[in-house]
Amino acid sequence: MSKTLYFCCRGEIYKVKENGDMLQENNHYNEWGSKWKLLGVSFHHWKKDIDLTLKDIFAHPEKMVNGIVWDIDHGTKRRWGGCYCGKLPRVIWAYTK
Repeated sequence: MSKTLYFCCRGEIYKVKENGDMLQENNHYNEWGSKWKLLGVSFHHWKKDIDLTLKDIFAHPEKMVNGIVWDIDHGTKRRWGGCYCGKLPRVIWAYTK
């Protein structure tokens, strides 16, 4: 049986399959697909690549906490940015089930 990763960032909860497919939990129009995938997280705002990969996150989801999320959406690799509560948005909790 495959695991699902749950994590919270920007006050929203996200679900991720082991192959990286992800969706926003509270968006009822979301459907699982391969167009939006989690790649991993980095821990410094100047970092230009991933520190913790998807495989590492599934092995130890708690290590994702305080990370900046990297994803790929419709072929575009991106690091989540912007501002949430006056700070750069980071993962506040994560677990698998």
